[in-house]
Amino acid sequence: SVAREHFRYGASPRGLQSIVRAARIKALLAGRAHVSGKDLASAALPALRHRVILNMNSEIRGIDIDTLLNEHIESWSQKL
Repeated sequence: SVAREHFRYGASPRGLQSIVRAARIKALLAGRAHVSGKDLASAALPALRHRVILNMNSEIRGIDIDTLLNEHIESWSQKL
């Protein structure tokens, strides 16, 4: 998986809490009482960007963290 190949440290449980909290706010601002997969996916990058650390090989190769996270988010959001 992308995460196992490139990430040294992943997000803590607080990362998931941040995603859910932001997704709830997005749903409420859109006038909905329920959270959609799109809400979760759009909240994930800002919530996780600063919570993960790349491994040394990925850093040396200059891999962009946003690109990796977007790939990872896209892969799980398709399953929602």
